[in-house]
Amino acid sequence: MTDAYVFDTESLIAFLYDEPGHETVADLLADVFETTAEGYLAEANASEVFYLVARFEGTDDTPTDASLRAADRDLRALDRRGLRIERADWRLAGELKADGHISLADAHPVALAHERDATLVAGADDDFEDISVDVELRRFRDHGV
Repeated sequence: MTDAYVFDTESLIAFLYDEPGHETVADLLADVFETTAEGYLAEANASEVFYLVARFEGTDDTPTDASLRAADRDLRALDRRGLRIERADWRLAGELKADGHISLADAHPVALAHERDATLVAGADDDFEDISVDVELRRFRDHGV
């Protein structure tokens, strides 16, 4: 069976900016890029990665035309290599948000991982501790940055 992973925002930011734990994310993404695993990013998280890269690459934490292009380039490069940006079931994401202390943005990759029977790749965020659906969780680091 092919492995499948859903990457949360924190994991991709760690990968793109060589933050602690990026090696683990890079190994999992290598499997996606080599087509030995399926890789997914929820649309809501793609938006988060986009705005964070635009801010980080901007001026004084403010996006610029160039930083917006850089953010778009980074996401398109990941997509071209096999990381599929997909819409999570909005209703399931809403139920997850209503059921617990998870942020709406974090509910989307949980919903997508549940739908795709995939492993959720996340950092140390405690939002994923008590979720109401069965999802395999793989932490790429055990502390925040």
